[in-house]
Amino acid sequence: MRFWMQNRNFIFLVLLSACIALVLNGPKLRSTPSDSEPTQRTSPSSLAANTPTDDGIVSTLEALLRSPQPDVKASALEWIARDKRAQNPEFVSQIFAALKDKNGDVRDKALANMGWILDRYHGSPIGDRALSTIQGALKQTSDHAAQLAALDLIGGSGQGGVYYNADATHEDPLLISDPSIRNLLVSMLANPQSSLRPQLLRLVSGSPSLQSDPAMVGAVAAALNDDDLSVRSDAVDLLVKIYQQGPSSLRAQAKDRLHVALETGDPNVQLRASRALGVPVPPPRPQRRLVSLTGEKVSMADVPFDFNFFTAFVQPLFVKRYGNAACVDCHTPESNTSGKFRILAPGPGGHYTLEQSRVNFVSVLAVINRKDPMKSKLLLKPLDPTTREGTIRGLNHDGGVFWENQYSPDFEIVADWLKGAKLQTPPQKQLDFAYFEKHIEPIFSTPGPDGFACINCHSTHAILHLESPETRNGKFSIEQLINNYQSAHRVVDEAAPSDSYIVRKPTSPREGVPGGLSHAGGVRWPDKKESWQYKALITWIGMSNLAKSPTQTAKAEAEGSSY
Repeated sequence: MRFWMQNRNFIFLVLLSACIALVLNGPKLRSTPSDSEPTQRTSPSSLAANTPTDDGIVSTLEALLRSPQPDVKASALEWIARDKRAQNPEFVSQIFAALKDKNGDVRDKALANMGWILDRYHGSPIGDRALSTIQGALKQTSDHAAQLAALDLIGGSGQGGVYYNADATHEDPLLISDPSIRNLLVSMLANPQSSLRPQLLRLVSGSPSLQSDPAMVGAVAAALNDDDLSVRSDAVDLLVKIYQQGPSSLRAQAKDRLHVALETGDPNVQLRASRALGVPVPPPRPQRRLVSLTGEKVSMADVPFDFNFFTAFVQPLFVKRYGNAACVDCHTPESNTSGKFRILAPGPGGHYTLEQSRVNFVSVLAVINRKDPMKSKLLLKPLDPTTREGTIRGLNHDGGVFWENQYSPDFEIVADWLKGAKLQTPPQKQLDFAYFEKHIEPIFSTPGPDGFACINCHSTHAILHLESPETRNGKFSIEQLINNYQSAHRVVDEAAPSDSYIVRKPTSPREGVPGGLSHAGGVRWPDKKESWQYKALITWIGMSNLAKSPTQTAKAEAEGSSY
């Protein structure tokens, strides 16, 4: 009984799949809509509209759509979006009603049906309503999942999205051909605050029609200045593609944009552009010099330490309390007028902005011995000078002892940074490391219902690569924690936490079941979204390491729409 209660939703979905698989071979077919439903278009380009629906599937899905369980209703909506034999006109009104459901997954699966509804009823009030719904979803900057669902629809069959209409005869999906949708895509790609640039660039790369739009070429070029290296790389690759394969009318425009790319100062972008244009990479330009809090002018390019590692692991130590003391209590400009170690005070909540982090990064150079980093005051002042453990002794520190010996985790973090440790995750995407260490790492090492933990299988995983504890008592080294922290970032979506693979895969039925994902471990947490693991991960994904600057906050508050 306990097994049934914990897994009833999963068992129900498995049974649902079996029932639908049986009725798929049933003999009863119908293609004529009821009198109460809108008339389908009958032009040659609407072959999909005449695809017969299966009475058995329709009757089963009718019952499932009335289910009070959101996951059952969402699975039914997803089935309708994927299977043309289930796309009965009788479902149209229910699908539109589901767009207002309280459950986000139900709303997203209802949105996934707007593609076939638009294609079938294009030019009618129902088709216009479907188009308006998709437009509204694209404008929902506060609902990342809805935007992703809309982009999936826009890609159509060419992108392998949920909406697949193999019978459509138009060259591009209807959505790509719509001017209002194109304008929205251009504005989203050109927006420097957009988190959807990777998906938008893939969409444009797969559509010759979008590549031939002059406004889109300009939007692609705007992405050359994105903070994300992969976005900049995808943008320059797409400009090269348009320059080499695009319509002749746009090749000159793409060429001009590639010449601009040569001046970005990004070696990765410059190399790609220079190869396409057949010109040498220009000499590097001197970077803007920052003024440290001690008055020294420093270029970040001249600092031999990793900025990403600093913002994620080192800088948070400045606000961490050791007993009753913290670095920011004594070392801010307001409280320290003579010492060399000066750092800015964080904002509300103890978080720094990106601009503050850059200032702190160059300011700590004043207490780093560049010839012998392991003798730096930044490392030795917080260390106990009387310790008998290890070979390194600390220096006298008015603030007291923060680290007992060289094996203290925080000492190891700073030492690793001074030795050249690097982090791939950029500051803007970093999540809180302290919370990760305390609440997220235990999730990876806690056995699931089958007796295995995530780390047992993910030690060889290419994306979510997890290191196992180095000791029998389950203690992770700092290097292992940092590796697992970095790997976890590859499967999170900060803009839509519930859409992150790190929470979807452990709570999803196996592949082949409606709504299922490919995950060899299956369901890891029987309580799914009510489990402590799910709640902890959702909380962590919302804990950005850096605070937004006042400018970013103002822009974010100015955005937003509804549909």
